[in-house]
Amino acid sequence: MLSQTLGVAATQLSLMWRERRLLWLALSVLLLAGASVATSAARLSAQAEERRAVAEEEALLWDSQGVIDPHRAAHVGRAVPAPVRPLAAFDPGLSDFVGTSVFVEGHSQNPARHRPIEGGAAISRFGGFSAAWTLQIVAPVLIILAGFATMSGEVARERLRQELGAGASASVLVGGRLVALAIAAGLLALVMIGVSFPAMLLQGANEPQIAALAAIGGAYAFYLLVFCAVTVAVSGLFASARAALVVLLAFWAVSTLLVPRIAPAVAETLAPTPSVPAFRAAVTEEARNGVDGHDPADQRLNAVRDELLARYQVSDVEDLPVNFRGVALEFGEKNSTETYNRHFERLYAVYRRQEVVQRAFAIISPTVALQPFSRAFAGTDFGAHLAYLRGVEDFRYRLIQTLNREVAANKPPPGERFHLADIAAVTRDVVYAPPTVRLSEVVTAQTPNLAILLGWAVLAIGLAAVSALRLGRRS
Repeated sequence: MLSQTLGVAATQLSLMWRERRLLWLALSVLLLAGASVATSAARLSAQAEERRAVAEEEALLWDSQGVIDPHRAAHVGRAVPAPVRPLAAFDPGLSDFVGTSVFVEGHSQNPARHRPIEGGAAISRFGGFSAAWTLQIVAPVLIILAGFATMSGEVARERLRQELGAGASASVLVGGRLVALAIAAGLLALVMIGVSFPAMLLQGANEPQIAALAAIGGAYAFYLLVFCAVTVAVSGLFASARAALVVLLAFWAVSTLLVPRIAPAVAETLAPTPSVPAFRAAVTEEARNGVDGHDPADQRLNAVRDELLARYQVSDVEDLPVNFRGVALEFGEKNSTETYNRHFERLYAVYRRQEVVQRAFAIISPTVALQPFSRAFAGTDFGAHLAYLRGVEDFRYRLIQTLNREVAANKPPPGERFHLADIAAVTRDVVYAPPTVRLSEVVTAQTPNLAILLGWAVLAIGLAAVSALRLGRRS
């Protein structure tokens, strides 16, 4: 049976090759995608160089402050640029919609700023057109156009009757056509990933990122298999090629265009995101008055002061062996940071609820399961951006508290208001290191989406089997 199935597949591939319109259409799509990847690679290289220069300039400006009040340096602050993701050449994901740098300073956690999308259409002549977008949206259309008439229409039905009359089983005929369509779709996917591969290497893709690319390729294989199986199944279930095409195009439009746009809107409605002014107001209110609203910051600071006075058995902060100004700054930074962290975690919990709502739509759209999977492994989803934000916040807190501890450890000289210090020397050991997201963590987070894709593939193949059974009965 296997040899017969492969024989049918070879014949079907030969017929598809003769359909020059599909071949030229596929080549046109590949050329456009190649141009998009080349443009994206050039843009990523420029971004990497620009952010490297920004990081060096910020470090130079920070160290050049000289000998000043450490708390003044905390308010001078510095910007921390986001890393460039090599796999963004294949799937840019949210890269153009999230900020590319965070300004770190005392008492505040600032949002990421300088989003590439704010540059408008000038950021790319092929904005939005990527290898991933091609495989998600365009490849299914090519599959449908290549396979909707394989078993429907007068010519195809006559050929099927002849093959069934010659003794071929319906399962072999359906399986052979499915294999042929899957081979063609697989070649398209391999070419698209292959076109993107040099651009990824140019950005310094390492072994884990290449492994992530392999995982992405596997997910797209299941995704395209779904459309191959559905196309063959519908072609077998409908005698009219026109009816099969209408049904398949409707399925494509709903699953790849309509549902992926409706799902975020529904998720936002069910789990609304607070506005920026409301978020800032809530943080400010809690930082001043405490979580319960009855413990203002000055009372908490008074408790810290009284504890220090009792510990050192003195009656005035001037008699303390430490600079109480630094102690107060350190306490204030700890208090504000804990407050910001609580509110940001609540915000991130809202985002996670929105993800769950959106994932529910994957029941009617395999694209909804594929997109977050592809972006997560490419490092261009919100999870990767969140890892960057948390890494920056960790650096910010260590940096500011190092300055505050310098103030606390040194009282100002007689007649002077502030202790002065060499900022470069004080903060030399406080270094920002971009966090790395482990591949195992991404696999764990994306297991539900992979399971949904597998479920779609099994369901689609089952539908093709039903189609084969119906054809067998008719014979």
